[in-house]
Amino acid sequence: MYESPELIESNKQLDLTVIIPAYRAESTIAKSISSAANARPVEVIVVDDGSDDNTAAVAEAAGARCIRQENQGAYMARRLGASCAATTYLLFLDADDEIIPSAVRRSVELMEKEEDLVVAAGTVIGTGSGTADKHFPIRYSPVTAESLLINGFGPWPPCAAVVRRSAYETAERMSPSVIDTKYADDYQLLIRLSLTGRISVRDEATCRYELAGGKSSKNAELAIEAKEKIRSYYSNHLGISIGKMTDRDLSRAADVRVARSLWASGDKFSAAGKILKWILKDPRAAVIKLSSSPWQRN
Repeated sequence: MYESPELIESNKQLDLTVIIPAYRAESTIAKSISSAANARPVEVIVVDDGSDDNTAAVAEAAGARCIRQENQGAYMARRLGASCAATTYLLFLDADDEIIPSAVRRSVELMEKEEDLVVAAGTVIGTGSGTADKHFPIRYSPVTAESLLINGFGPWPPCAAVVRRSAYETAERMSPSVIDTKYADDYQLLIRLSLTGRISVRDEATCRYELAGGKSSKNAELAIEAKEKIRSYYSNHLGISIGKMTDRDLSRAADVRVARSLWASGDKFSAAGKILKWILKDPRAAVIKLSSSPWQRN
């Protein structure tokens, strides 16, 4: 029986481990695992970060290898998962997001051809119960330490990118040391990875990202403060000049982040309240932002 090269290639196991940090994720984890398994990685590892629900049981029933740890946050969960991986490539997937298997396969193929690549990423489809799915464009390119620090935000969520494991291990142990900020750990990791090699991004959606919820929207001001601390730390180390956010900028950015999350979750009334608060705080900036699509950032 003849099988096309495309079919044979799609059935090939990827030299990839998908790592899912999970906390109280019993309602979403099976869907995330299913999307990961459809890419045919060597392994899907779920790190249960001290959940007090059925996250671990659901993950195991869905076919993942489940490792349990006391609650230490997503960064430590990802780190534990990576330490248990033996593949050339890693993908970090949050427990309420999904990967697009065919696109992830192309990311791995790209990295196999280009050995200097440490990260291969695509674009993002944003999802939410209150909004239609939206394909976000590339946020900026090239992605380098300088562009990451000057732009002041990560260009994609973790699920959009495949990471070379050797580069991840180098990034974890290199100088300067990792700083503990509780938030924005994926942004910090990408800065560190950018110091180990080349990062590519292409205009192909590689994941479906849940726009609502998440600790960075529930504690928006703390998350943005953490991101600014990371920017300051690495810009000082690398000698890169960046613009700093004022307290007013920080407060406004937090309102925008919360409003975006509320809108995506379907709570448009509360989102409108946040937008009104934002307009009253800074009418000029609000009008400029609203006229240029306030939900552009995923």
